[in-house]
Amino acid sequence: MPILAGIDGTGSDISPGFGRDGRYDVAFANSFVTRLCRNKSYAGYWRGPVALGGGLVPAINGVVEYIEHRKRNEPDMPVLLMGYSRGAAGVVVVAKRLQRKNIDVKALLMFDCVDRHLFIDAEEIPNNVGFVMHVVRDPAGGSRGSFGNDGLRYSPPTIYPAAYKFLCTHGGMGGTPWAIPAGKKGTDSIEESFPDGKTKISYDNDKKVSGDVWDYCRPFIHLHGFA
Repeated sequence: MPILAGIDGTGSDISPGFGRDGRYDVAFANSFVTRLCRNKSYAGYWRGPVALGGGLVPAINGVVEYIEHRKRNEPDMPVLLMGYSRGAAGVVVVAKRLQRKNIDVKALLMFDCVDRHLFIDAEEIPNNVGFVMHVVRDPAGGSRGSFGNDGLRYSPPTIYPAAYKFLCTHGGMGGTPWAIPAGKKGTDSIEESFPDGKTKISYDNDKKVSGDVWDYCRPFIHLHGFA
């Protein structure tokens, strides 16, 4: 079995603390990273950071330690990394640290990678990564305009087709499309929290296109052994 590790997206809490785990588990119960790690003995799953970024560096450290431990016992097993949002930036940093330890990454799967963290650099994919798939939100949808994408640069021999754009929210990109709140209709446009405001995406379209993202990634997932 491969060595599979993933870091999920950002929770809404301002700082780590009491009660965060329960809320996070509900919000990310069906995220793409959760789906790919669930019920797999060979998969390690890490929650993403809180709103201000706390918890991401410990997650990165945990993934690196997990892979090193597995590699000592299973040196021939391929390494697969995946992440969503700032969690995707986190696994780029994991790949960089593995490169310094002469550990290759067979494949890297990123769902709308954004950095937004003072202490990490996820601008470029290290070339110890064999294959990359990166799906990103289309700026035309107006979702999270304050978030810039990261993890877009690479160098050979890494194989990295251009990141494919989808017209859904940042939440939908990670498998967590917006639920329709009380008093709203599925055809209403989603309004995100400050500073981003109203998008051009409806609740119904967010759910549909989030499913399209998953379907688009499936061939890569199966080809490289994520599932």
